[in-house]
Amino acid sequence: MSSKLCIKLIIAMALVAHPTSACTVMRMELSGQLIVARNHDWGTGGGLLIVNPRGIEKTAITPVNPAKWISRYGSISFAQFGREIPFAGMNEKGLTVDLLQLGDATFPDDSNGKPSVNVVQWVQYQLDTSGTVADVLASLDEITPMPFIAKLEKVHYFVTDASGDVAVIEYLNGKPIVQHDPVTACVLANSTWDASLRASEQGHPSNSSERRFLRACSITQKKESDAPIDDAMSALNKVAQSHTQWNLVYEPERLRITFQTRLAPQRRWIDLNEMDFEIDADVVCVDVNATLSGNVRDHLHPFARQANQKIVDDAFDAIIPAGFVRSTIKEMVLNYGDSLAPALVE
Repeated sequence: MSSKLCIKLIIAMALVAHPTSACTVMRMELSGQLIVARNHDWGTGGGLLIVNPRGIEKTAITPVNPAKWISRYGSISFAQFGREIPFAGMNEKGLTVDLLQLGDATFPDDSNGKPSVNVVQWVQYQLDTSGTVADVLASLDEITPMPFIAKLEKVHYFVTDASGDVAVIEYLNGKPIVQHDPVTACVLANSTWDASLRASEQGHPSNSSERRFLRACSITQKKESDAPIDDAMSALNKVAQSHTQWNLVYEPERLRITFQTRLAPQRRWIDLNEMDFEIDADVVCVDVNATLSGNVRDHLHPFARQANQKIVDDAFDAIIPAGFVRSTIKEMVLNYGDSLAPALVE
């Protein structure tokens, strides 16, 4: 069994393992400051905050025309299933990319001759290569996000940048459907944009996703704030579920991410302006559930297999029975993370 095959299998299994899992994200402007707030709702809560430098050579984990690229921008990503498989993150240009579940998603079944990237790894691809929402939208014509198992890998994306631009990207019937409007496209949950908008217009949400969407839309109407981060965290609490694991608040203009978790509720932050994203800089990380508070900069440590092993065990042991298959797949995921290295410069 190839390493890429194993990784794609585990991504698909992870996404289907918690069918009731869901997330909510919203973009707000509080007293003139751009804020993006996201709840990560899942069955388990382990994870790593990973600082990704520029200049890392990568190959997509897809079976058809895998894309190859070198990271152009440094970023911070939040990974639960191993390095390079994040659900959320922000790069040094202030681009934020968030993935949420969408049961109605239907991705292309072939790449039409274009390079492809796995639908989950797409998050890291965009953090690596795009500086603005416009860059992300332009890439839709150049690269195809592809699932390994189409019936299982069902997600959509919420993308913002430091200028205040916002886009919702959904793949329906194999084609990208984009809502690109910084005024209206400021909230996303787990229904299609059209279904969410219809529920909002009619005032009759029919499920948890639509109820969270309406609640978040109401919250984002607030414009004044003496404490934007406090208000953003309060907003996330209002759309939280019983299985909400992480609360993330991005400040794209300030290049700061504030976060807290169910297991470690003390508030922490990291400033991208303080990170070393230079080519050949170490990849560093910190456990999202470490018992820390305040700035986590001084608690970052070089990324190592042991740190990756911890989150891989936490995530995968919860969804795959013990045995040869589980141990083999976890080993392949870990080896993929170990294999990444700076591009050679001639």
